[in-house]
Amino acid sequence: MLRRILYILGAASLIYFASYGVLTGLGNRFTFFWLILGMVCIGYAAVFREVNEKVRAFPSPLKWGLGAVMGLCFLVFLGTELMVIFSGAHTPSPGADYVIVLGAQVRGTKPSYNLRKRLDAACKYLKENPETRVILSGGQGDDEEISEALSMAEYLTEQGIGEERMILEDASTNTEENLKFSKELIPDFEQKNPRVILATSRFHVFRSVRIARRQGFSQVEGLGAPIMWYTVPNLYIREAVAVLKYALWGQL
Repeated sequence: MLRRILYILGAASLIYFASYGVLTGLGNRFTFFWLILGMVCIGYAAVFREVNEKVRAFPSPLKWGLGAVMGLCFLVFLGTELMVIFSGAHTPSPGADYVIVLGAQVRGTKPSYNLRKRLDAACKYLKENPETRVILSGGQGDDEEISEALSMAEYLTEQGIGEERMILEDASTNTEENLKFSKELIPDFEQKNPRVILATSRFHVFRSVRIARRQGFSQVEGLGAPIMWYTVPNLYIREAVAVLKYALWGQL
């Protein structure tokens, strides 16, 4: 039974890898996780009986120890994944001083799907809270014709958000810089201790909020935006791995 499950899991992983590559490309290096997982599962299933016989010969304390370590690793990963999932479902409270939209890829001059969804979520909040200002944070990548901040500003202008409410931060290249440089654009940040909403993709809310708190944002909430359904497994598993890595390195 387990051998059959391994074959099915391996085949599903390989199909997902191929489909993801066709639909979105292979620019995201984590996508190769599915290729490796598929090959490992099928390879292990092929030699399952031989390996199983050798494992049976292990001393019982060793088998129990290995099982306990594997179980603990699984529980830690599962707990991390659940925090990522539930954080993305959070609904922020009204009346924030600022919404910071974290940048994502721009295709030419237009926001990519994920960035557009972040902007849609921010736009809805801004229309419901007319006193809230928005900081659009994102620099210009090598494959982008304009900065992410400028692309976001043009999109929000088309959606009816006034330019006087926008602050552009166009130098950042990652989440840490998004928050650091945006903080520098908020007048009297330390004295006023503003309430801030981070508009980002749902899978990214937990990590971005934790990073923001480390950078001095004491009143910060996340506003999660949806992603393409077929990217959910790849992005959520990658994010859980990223959260664990950041935690181990003391960055959360």
